[in-house]
Amino acid sequence: MNDVRVSRWMGFIAILAAVAIFIGFGPLSGSSPGENASGVKVAAYYNGHVAQSWASIYVVALGLALLTVFICHLRTVLRNAGDGQALLPNVAFAGGLFLILSVIVAGMFEVVLILAAHNHEYAIAKIANFWSDNNELGIIFGNALLTLATGASILLNRGAEPLPKRLGWWSVLVGVVTCLGPIGFFGLIFGLPIWAIATGFVVSTKARRSAKALPRELAGSNLA
Repeated sequence: MNDVRVSRWMGFIAILAAVAIFIGFGPLSGSSPGENASGVKVAAYYNGHVAQSWASIYVVALGLALLTVFICHLRTVLRNAGDGQALLPNVAFAGGLFLILSVIVAGMFEVVLILAAHNHEYAIAKIANFWSDNNELGIIFGNALLTLATGASILLNRGAEPLPKRLGWWSVLVGVVTCLGPIGFFGLIFGLPIWAIATGFVVSTKARRSAKALPRELAGSNLA
């Protein structure tokens, strides 16, 4: 699949990624014990929700796979929109990868929780559960770096066919909110999905318009 085809589907890729990650972290995650819960309570919960916990892991993994495609192609789009300027698109790409890796690490601890509960390792279950409830720093950092670098690239690297400035300012806003301490998590939960979907459809719309304009330009050059 070439870059043009991927660009046309960026909006739908973002929607599918957002829905999968929301389902995995939302309905399928359930109401797991808090950070101060005892190892016995944590083990009892995960032993009673084994299938649900595994389903959450696999659904989030699907969402992360789609998000990887989205972020990889976003770097290409940003570079093309900025006439080949690579620094900020590469920083955005690195931020996206950091976000994905942070979620993967969180998923690894979820696996540890399931296995520790199954083997009645209450001390391990308690420690893993405490870490699982306090693992948002890497995710927030990755989200902030991704959105801030994307916004800066859109606003500063203005090539022949740039992305809309409004998308750039929205990207910066999501990144700034993510950095605002206690409310930063809201930037991740609400800002990131909306930003990804909006960015995806902006890229898709631009790709379709470019595809329609190309035959006209070719026809005009032939007439000339």
